[in-house]
Amino acid sequence: MKKIVSSIALLTVASNILMAGGDFIEPVEPEINIPIQEIVVIEDEVKYSGFYIGAAANHMRMSEAVSSSGYGVTLIAGYYFNQFVGLETRYMRTLSDLTLDSRRPIIKTSDVLENVALYLKPMYSITTGLALYGLAGYGQSTYCNASGDYSENGFQWGLGAKYELANGLGLFVDYLDIYDDDNFDGLNVQDVQFGATTVGATYTF
Repeated sequence: MKKIVSSIALLTVASNILMAGGDFIEPVEPEINIPIQEIVVIEDEVKYSGFYIGAAANHMRMSEAVSSSGYGVTLIAGYYFNQFVGLETRYMRTLSDLTLDSRRPIIKTSDVLENVALYLKPMYSITTGLALYGLAGYGQSTYCNASGDYSENGFQWGLGAKYELANGLGLFVDYLDIYDDDNFDGLNVQDVQFGATTVGATYTF
């Protein structure tokens, strides 16, 4: 009988200890540290507005009584209002002797082709930095040969593509239709065509 009472007492004490232990033994929750990744925003360094200057190589061609063509230089200054429209002025001139390629044998002369104009420049962005653009404006084109200087003023237009690199640098290629009519300043020639292909670079401030 004493053994039974002792056993009951031992079980009672043990159960009280276990129940009491529930009050001061708290479960330890694992600490999970999830690193917060920083989102690094790369600043777009392509410049879509501001003043810009440029220089380019060109190939100018004028078809009148004969077809005269030569290589030269183009100087550019302009202003981008935003990525959609700009205003640009250009001066271009041949530096090499002109090739008269409508004659056989082909001969070269010291004739000069020249053009100065102001253009409105609408642009369409394809992706970051890459855009197609048009040129529409008014200018004066000149053909200088041994007989004199011949000039015409009028509407000019062109199409091109440009790629703006970081830090203001850009590359471009375009074609300009400078004159397409009859009788260039007294030259009694039908269907005179004057155009230029230009490849160059610009820098936007």
